[in-house]
Amino acid sequence: MTNDTLVPKYDSSSRQSSAVAATFNLTATILGGGVLSLPLAFEKCGIVLGSLLMVTSLIITERSLNLLCICARISGATTYGEVGKAAFGTRGEYGISMILFVYLMFVLVAFMILVQDIWCSTLEMILNKQEGELDKKKVLLVILMLMTPFFLQRTLHALRYNCYIGFASVPILLLALWHHAATEPTNKPVLLWTSSVSDVLFAFPMINLSFLCVFNVLPVQAALIHPSRRRMQYVINGALGTAFLIMLPFGIYGYLYAMGHTSGNILNNITSSRNWRTGTLSDWFFFVGRLGCGLTLTLAMPLVVLPCRDSLLEILDVTVNGPHVVVPQLGGEELPLLAVPDTETATTYTKLEIMESDTPPSTTKQRRLDRNPWYRYLTTFGIINTCYLVAIRVPGVDVIWSLVGSSMAFLIAFILPCLCYLRIQQSNRYVNDESRFWLWFAWILLIVAVLAVIVCTTQSILRLLLL
Repeated sequence: MTNDTLVPKYDSSSRQSSAVAATFNLTATILGGGVLSLPLAFEKCGIVLGSLLMVTSLIITERSLNLLCICARISGATTYGEVGKAAFGTRGEYGISMILFVYLMFVLVAFMILVQDIWCSTLEMILNKQEGELDKKKVLLVILMLMTPFFLQRTLHALRYNCYIGFASVPILLLALWHHAATEPTNKPVLLWTSSVSDVLFAFPMINLSFLCVFNVLPVQAALIHPSRRRMQYVINGALGTAFLIMLPFGIYGYLYAMGHTSGNILNNITSSRNWRTGTLSDWFFFVGRLGCGLTLTLAMPLVVLPCRDSLLEILDVTVNGPHVVVPQLGGEELPLLAVPDTETATTYTKLEIMESDTPPSTTKQRRLDRNPWYRYLTTFGIINTCYLVAIRVPGVDVIWSLVGSSMAFLIAFILPCLCYLRIQQSNRYVNDESRFWLWFAWILLIVAVLAVIVCTTQSILRLLLL
């Protein structure tokens, strides 16, 4: 038996996402712009070592997502920021929301760069125009205007159909890469295992970044129908497993296509798709794959905008209206929120109380700014305009990935969930074998992730200085 604090309640009518829809939602978040850089990671570390690093990243990402979901269940939090509040007080909520907001802004800028590059080249092919003839700034602006209704949605559930369309289009480019590898095998030596430590340190953050979906896992849990721990586990495993089965061959076949000249965006290596009308079947596949990838990234942008906007509203609401989670006081000391057996203290709550109410008693306050649609509209347009102005000035997506992959990605995906869980469990007197396992795992992952951040960030900075 668990003492989970679910907000909304377990059988609330506000929970509208089925397990399938939730899985596709999370999968679409993963299959973003990071997948286009995986061939470069395989070029750096080799096919065998790259595959092992992907399996490693898959396992630690799955464990870390579950760790964050457990933190939310123990504390009654519904957002990453509220988990930080439960663990470290108001500063924790504010700090995590700020880190998440900055990270998602970087990701959105990267997506915009990829979208404008892909759609400009695709439209030039369709309209028989010369390369560079279309204005990338204008193309991106038109796309953002067309996507405005999706950006203004209030919940991820409203974007569930985006996931189906995006998920259906991603494997097309993989099919094109596979067809090229099968019909035009390379005669160049294939790297299986690199001996360069610096190349591994460059590639591993890129692989971790491709799996990153931590900013959407709690909204997915909050919208899931009947969100038992096992059911949420199925959603996480299904999303990560599906993404892994697509991304692993994508990285391998993308590397086999470009070999030693692999770009940070594999589509930059694919130029034969300009002959899609009169060329070979492979050329046609690459054109359709490029079109599908552009559609996928375009539909993935709202999946980044919504949690980015929620983080910003959380920061503003904490500043204006105070913290969302009212932490119990014991002897004048502020304690984290915990769901412990009802016989322990007067400030705890039972499973029955949770089932009867959408919010745990005297613990969670709804964001008031989020209720006002005007605040939602203004913050959304502010985020989109800011990212657009940055995206049209950044020379390439490699600059963005190098800045966030080796530092903020590790921090958000691994270090902060571990710190929050260790802090929450420190005050939790309800301990069993499962919680002991998670304690050991959190300590091990925390130590390894901190070391990885130091080493990988140092390596990334050195690479940038040498460019």
